Amino acid sequence: MPLDPAQRHQIEQDTITAGWEAARLAACDPAISLLREIADLERDDDAYVIIATDADGQSNLMSRITASLAMHDQ
Repeated sequence: MPLDPAQRHQIEQDTITAGWEAARLAACDPAISLLREIADLERDDDAYVIIATDADGQSNLMSRITASLAMHDQ
């Protein structure tokens, strides 16, 4: 039995939403991994996280956070 246009439209919208949700959930794994790394970092006397940088002022962790945010920013 063929679907009426409203049913077809709803199925298409549900498929788009499911794809969007799957992409957002897939982005959670790397974000959780980064947050766990941050939670394990050294803290100063005021309990602020210390994110170390190299001699050039670069931070691998901050670069990865920035890249992750840019990749998943929608």
